[in-house]
Amino acid sequence: MSFTASQCRAARAMLDWSPEKLGEAAGVDLADLASFESGQSGSDPQLSDRLRAALEKAGISFIDNNQTSAAGGPGLRLLKSPGEFDTDQSETVQYKEHLAPDAPTGAGG
Repeated sequence: MSFTASQCRAARAMLDWSPEKLGEAAGVDLADLASFESGQSGSDPQLSDRLRAALEKAGISFIDNNQTSAAGGPGLRLLKSPGEFDTDQSETVQYKEHLAPDAPTGAGG
C-alpha cells in the first residue's frame, strides 16, 4: 500500500499534530519530514514506513487508491478510540450459559 505526501499532511491535520509532534512520534528529522511532505523526498521506504506507523498508532487508517471504482483516490480516516464509542453496559445482555466455562480446566483454547 502506498503512502503519499498529501496523506501525511492530511493525517497530521486530522490529528492536529505539528510537524514536530509527528517527527518526535516517528523518530524522524524535521528536515526529512518536510522533504517527504513536499514530495521532494527520494523514495526512502524506511522514512515512509516510520511516518505511516506513527500515524496509524495515533488512530489514522489509510485508504488505497481505488481506480476501478467511483470511490476515488487514496485517502484516510480517523478511527475512534474504544473510549469514544457510545456503549451502555446496562443494556448488555448476558445469558447464564455463556457465563459458565464450557471446557474442562486446563483444556486451553
